[in-house]
Amino acid sequence: MKQQGLAANERIQSLDIIRGIALLGIVLANMSYFKSQGITSELMLVQGYVLPDGGFDAAARLFTTAFIDGKFYPMFSLLFGLGFYIFYHRLLQKDVNATRVFVRRLVFLIVIGLVHLVMIWSGDILFTYGVTGFLLLAFVSRTPRTILIWAVSILVSATVLFTLLNVLGGFGIQISKSAGLTSLSEMKAYDVALAEQMAGGGYAEVWLARLPDILLMFFNALMGIPGILPLFLLGLYFGKKGMFKNAQEYARVWKKIWVHSLWAGLLGTIVVTALIHNFTPLPSAVGFGLAQGLNMLAGPILMLFYVSSLVLLTQKETWQRMLKPFANAGRMALTNYLLQSIVLVFVFYGFGFGLYGQVGEGVGFLIGVGLFVVQVILSTLYLKKFNQGPMEYVWRKWTYGRSNG
Repeated sequence: MKQQGLAANERIQSLDIIRGIALLGIVLANMSYFKSQGITSELMLVQGYVLPDGGFDAAARLFTTAFIDGKFYPMFSLLFGLGFYIFYHRLLQKDVNATRVFVRRLVFLIVIGLVHLVMIWSGDILFTYGVTGFLLLAFVSRTPRTILIWAVSILVSATVLFTLLNVLGGFGIQISKSAGLTSLSEMKAYDVALAEQMAGGGYAEVWLARLPDILLMFFNALMGIPGILPLFLLGLYFGKKGMFKNAQEYARVWKKIWVHSLWAGLLGTIVVTALIHNFTPLPSAVGFGLAQGLNMLAGPILMLFYVSSLVLLTQKETWQRMLKPFANAGRMALTNYLLQSIVLVFVFYGFGFGLYGQVGEGVGFLIGVGLFVVQVILSTLYLKKFNQGPMEYVWRKWTYGRSNG
């Protein structure tokens, strides 16, 4: 018997396609943190993101920095806000207490996010989404114009604030380094010791090594709200305007978004990439901090180029058929997101294959692509029998309780 999900004729195909492509971008962006410390290494904060030796590794790193990092979590966030509108609006049409049901939906995300964060991987985003989602309820009755103003204002303000904080932090690191208070050798020794523990330890040892990151993530969840909420609101804005549901009617608007997000997004990503990889005369710590702040705005702008491109392409049936495999993965987004973590911790941590710290950028990129291809195949096969993924089914049951929703 098929699990009950959203009827096929009620789904917006372009959204499933975009969600599937977002999953690919997320696994590629997360790869650095599965196989190593990524930008969380203090050494990187001091030296910047030095490109690895070898043309393939360097090219993979540059491509990831320029076109993936900071672009696909914003895409997922936009889709979350849009999904909230669709979900909430349909409940209102059925004369259901939409707020109560949506709160149950958020509680599920928070619970699953906590399990994911504490037991599996420290880079969880579900907990933060669940917490931030409560703020959407304050905007659900606002006009699209008001929502857009709030979204832009919060995003710009957050970018300015976090850029200043990151730059000040960079100056502090630079001063500490000049004064001899920061030892590069100690940082390198810590990174080596951590890599050995992550690659060679059992589950308990790996968990203890992750514990500081787990505790830090609770703080980061709150700090991440100013960057995530405006993207939720942007999705809510698109939903209220009907820009996905009635994409053909908004074709001119989507084309304008495509043009302006292309030039602005490319300009922003060139600046951010140059700063991150020490292509500027700024001190490494300052440039790296500046880049992290600026990417809060540059990343979402280029993300809008990706989204508008896909919306325009999927107005043609030929492109819809070509991109259908991405839609199958997107329909099981929660399942596939969690599955990525489960697979990759076994690939890189000591209780699995123990490849932590031993895989280069290029091979890591290929592992991410390969994993996603497998997920597309499995999702396609699974959806031939069921209407929704296993975690989506559980989420739905939790959300509606004994009702049919």
